[in-house]
Amino acid sequence: MSKYTISNAFSQTFRFPVWKIEIDEISRLIAIECRDPENTIPYITVLDFKGIVYLDHFRLPEKEWTLAAIQDQVVVLRKVSENSPVSPGVWMLFHQKPDTTYLYHQYQYLGILNGYVHVRPQHITAGFEQYFSFLSKEILTTIPSEIKPYENDIVFPLEFNAQKPSFLQHIKNNEDLWISKCNDHFLWSYHEKRDKKYTIRLLLSDKKQVLDETLIISDLDLKLVQIYFQIGCQIFLLTHNKQEFVSYLV
Repeated sequence: MSKYTISNAFSQTFRFPVWKIEIDEISRLIAIECRDPENTIPYITVLDFKGIVYLDHFRLPEKEWTLAAIQDQVVVLRKVSENSPVSPGVWMLFHQKPDTTYLYHQYQYLGILNGYVHVRPQHITAGFEQYFSFLSKEILTTIPSEIKPYENDIVFPLEFNAQKPSFLQHIKNNEDLWISKCNDHFLWSYHEKRDKKYTIRLLLSDKKQVLDETLIISDLDLKLVQIYFQIGCQIFLLTHNKQEFVSYLV
């Protein structure tokens, strides 16, 4: 039996459909925004790559607040408006102590940096950038020049349009085929149609053979545009109802 297998890392169910997902790859944390369909009020949940929940359905006071980023202990929220994509309001929420927050109504959110939130004062359209420091908990006018944007190495599978490898020739009723890499191995996924419904299978292979495979979603009414996203050798995906978030180790 091969030591290379696909195993379930976690499965987390939410009360409402998921609207946004933000990742902190370094701290291995995930922030998820769900919204109540009846009133569109957002709720924030924070969990790690093992599925351990640190903040569970934290209710935001207004529907205009939305998830912007997560970095270590801080969930960054920004305010949006129905009349304008840019609305003043930046909120730093410490997810382990949700009573510890820093709320700035007079600033616009510009982006996340390593250790800082990039902001601009209200009513200014260019220049005058300032920075909320996670360390000092203050708004600063300058930061060290070597500070860079806070980026995650997130991979999305690519559609495979070449001839199938010989070890995949047994797949007959797939409607697509997607591929990504995990170290020296390959991940294959595809939609399989059965009785007007779709299932999604995930396979792990080397260059010669399939090492393991599993069914990751069943009973879909429609095909997913994007099946999963991947960080290292862990994949993450939403089920068809967008209320279950699942992860697999490969």
